[in-house]
Amino acid sequence: MEMILGITTCDKCGEHMKVGQNIVIIGLSTVVRESCELEIPEPEIRYACHLDCWDGVEELTNDGLNLF
Repeated sequence: MEMILGITTCDKCGEHMKVGQNIVIIGLSTVVRESCELEIPEPEIRYACHLDCWDGVEELTNDGLNLF
């Protein structure tokens, strides 16, 4: 899957995300068709950060982020 993000900064530290860095992206979408693969429309990106900044699920609830 290829994705283009319009926001280029980490939601956690605010620094720019750069080529070659591992990142965590959380998106919200709906499955529209299933077979051996799931087909989903373009997801709504709710959160993006550097992998090194990611604190896990606790971060999502402790920071008061409303992802869902």
